[in-house]
Amino acid sequence: MKLGKKTAVVISFTIGIAMFATTAFAEVTSKSGYDQLKDSVKYTAKACTGGLSSYTADMSFVIKDGTNTVYSSDNIFKYDLSNKSKEDISTVYNGSKKAENYYYMDKNSIINKPKDSPSYYVTNYTDGTNWNITNPFDEDRASDIEKIADAIVGNLKDSVSVNVKQDGSREISGSLNNTQIPSLINALVSFQFKNSFAESTGRTGDRISVPKLTNNIFVKNVKGTASVDKNGLIKTILGSGVISGTDKNGQNHNLTFELLLKISGINSTAVKKPDLSGKKTIVQTAKSSETDKLSNPEKYLGKYTHNIVIEKDGKFIKIGEGTVNIEKIDTNTVSGTYEAKYIKGYEEGNQKLNFSGSFDKQKIGGNDFNADITATADAKGTVKGNLYLDPNYAGIQFSIEGNTLTNSDSQYNKVFD
Repeated sequence: MKLGKKTAVVISFTIGIAMFATTAFAEVTSKSGYDQLKDSVKYTAKACTGGLSSYTADMSFVIKDGTNTVYSSDNIFKYDLSNKSKEDISTVYNGSKKAENYYYMDKNSIINKPKDSPSYYVTNYTDGTNWNITNPFDEDRASDIEKIADAIVGNLKDSVSVNVKQDGSREISGSLNNTQIPSLINALVSFQFKNSFAESTGRTGDRISVPKLTNNIFVKNVKGTASVDKNGLIKTILGSGVISGTDKNGQNHNLTFELLLKISGINSTAVKKPDLSGKKTIVQTAKSSETDKLSNPEKYLGKYTHNIVIEKDGKFIKIGEGTVNIEKIDTNTVSGTYEAKYIKGYEEGNQKLNFSGSFDKQKIGGNDFNADITATADAKGTVKGNLYLDPNYAGIQFSIEGNTLTNSDSQYNKVFD
């Protein structure tokens, strides 16, 4: 089976909930251990998204089937909030091979080297990058997630120890065995394995040998420790858990999940732009890194074509070609021409239209790349249609009312001279 990054995050989150639940209501000073941990999580999130000038976060995640490591990931995140730059170096082992990804971002450029690429992709932005690091606890759903965590805690009030040290720092730790795990946790984990884990995710090169558990799935044990400094900033988190279950052949598996997070280099981390001298690079220039903004509409000027096709005698047959020519465009409006040319025998479908429209970014839930258009033709009145600019591809989607003759889709590809 294959395990994508999102799946690993979900699994670690599930185990995190279980460990979170173990820190339940042990009285230390005037607040319970559970409340102290929540305060530290919130304080750390706020500090890492704005309170600190810089820091380094080192996170590793491992999955073992018995004693065999079937997946591991190591990420080193460096953030310089003062200078709006960050770097991410990640190494992933899928049970058979290792792959490394690199990512760098500052105020004016993004450098990315995917794991399967020999090249560094460098994009320089004339309007600057969209530097945006937000506190998850500022999101509307944060309070609901907190309530869910509170509910999961239930009566787990004594499975924690909080050690307050002389310098004011604290160590919060807890553990649960299978008899203490709430049925809700086991239900969530079982559901995750039977659904998300059962789905195919990622490419063939990302396959790992995590067994597909189908029956008798339960959390065998969980334990975790968090080290918190005197200000409430979490410096390290170490957690592990074992999930047991059987595969379709009835074979039992014990899957161990281990998570380690370290925060260091507080206000002293330096993020340096990589020296790519001698490296293979692909350099491009763009206006803005905000992918949901139409920041460079001029690049869409020009002609786009697609095949007009029908199905006949069990075969697809090309009977014509459609051409869209975008003649004028800015961030608000677009205009141009559309022409359909059909082969002999289908000439009644020939048409020429002039179209214009406005992008619906001003609408509630609108899209900068989508425009409702009106097309006109001599002696044929007007028709309504739609034009969508693909933000990630040299193509558009174009459709007008009344084109029901063919099986062709609305995708048009740009014509390059």
